[in-house]
Amino acid sequence: MTHHSTVSVAEVTLFLEEFSRGNKKALDKLFPIVYDELQRGAHKMKQQFFNLDTFNTTAIVHETYLKLIHAGSVDVKSRSHFFHIAARAMRQILINASLRKQALKRGVNPRPLPVDELDNKLELSDRTAEDLLLLNDALKKLEIQDERQAQIVECRFFGGMTIEETALALNISPATVKRSWNLAKSWLYVVLSEQ
Repeated sequence: MTHHSTVSVAEVTLFLEEFSRGNKKALDKLFPIVYDELQRGAHKMKQQFFNLDTFNTTAIVHETYLKLIHAGSVDVKSRSHFFHIAARAMRQILINASLRKQALKRGVNPRPLPVDELDNKLELSDRTAEDLLLLNDALKKLEIQDERQAQIVECRFFGGMTIEETALALNISPATVKRSWNLAKSWLYVVLSEQ
């Protein structure tokens, strides 16, 4: 909560509860408070995994906001749980952009999205789009095998969350997150090398 120190934890909790009850205006109050953290998470993901790419982290955060606003009621249990939901939204946004990029590359005209300039804002390279789709396919397999590990990957990879933040979001111990994260990374490495 960098420069929003005037907002108390109780107020953030209240905004989260209101948002859970379907009050979209609560997200308008909440988003400026969590914006910096979402931006930091998106930037961390870009740096760690796509260092050579130019995609726009601000566009991802803004799309995350739009996705959350247009979602039905979202049951947010805590601040950290909100970041897990945001990480899942970021994953969907990146995968959808990758699918559109591949469709355009093949000359197929994908159905227009409400936010049609999304591709231009995100600026995904062909390589990143391919990598994201391969990762998403592997994650779907992991979800069937071990849903918790897949959630940990989602938080750590797409949300840029730390071990501690992930533990809070998923209500498990940091030791479990660390162990599962290492297992999931090894498993994904094997699956992705086979592709």
